Amino acid sequence: MTVHFYLVRHGQTQLNRWHRLQGITDSPLTGKGQKSARKLGKQLQEIRFTAAYTSDLDRTLKTAKLILKENIQPQTPIFREPRLRELSFGEYEEGKNRKVLPHFLQQLGPLSIWKAMYHHHHAMELTNLFHRIDQTSQVENAQQLSSRITYFMEDLAEKYASRPTESNILIVAHALILSVFIETLDGKVPRFLIKNAHVYRVDYDDKQFKLVALPTSKSKEE
Repeated sequence: MTVHFYLVRHGQTQLNRWHRLQGITDSPLTGKGQKSARKLGKQLQEIRFTAAYTSDLDRTLKTAKLILKENIQPQTPIFREPRLRELSFGEYEEGKNRKVLPHFLQQLGPLSIWKAMYHHHHAMELTNLFHRIDQTSQVENAQQLSSRITYFMEDLAEKYASRPTESNILIVAHALILSVFIETLDGKVPRFLIKNAHVYRVDYDDKQFKLVALPTSKSKEE
């Protein structure tokens, strides 16, 4: 049976608000982040979720709980999954965006950054830029990040596809890892990746993933 996945980036966090890189570092949701999660929950409240999966970082769990609190389906089970964790930014974790960019320009050159940002798969290209410049050996490349989430999604899809009825699964994760997965389906993501508390729907049927058009939250958060 068809499995409907609702892919959501967590709500705005303190580090998002302070314009700092946030990969494996955790940071609490802001009041704005909580509000946008509840708003998205109301948007999705008629969807009966079979289950929800979040990364093992608290900002995704909190977002999922706020979304599901608005849902008509009571007590949807939530599972935490390390394979949904965001890319580690290595030495650049918690770095201020305005300080990281000049360093990238110096190390990689403006042309490399321009090509990455305007590439059809710019989330993957951005991942590879971080991998190239990293000195800690902690940053995955685009292929590694893509494989991590794709293998997880395939395992999960097969689990629920074997059920006698269709399933709706909520996935709450992070900007870069979700953007990379959407790009593997030849979907487009915003230039600065998926926005906070935005949702994309992906259907799994006959062993294939398909990106489905879905009205998204109108939040203007970054």
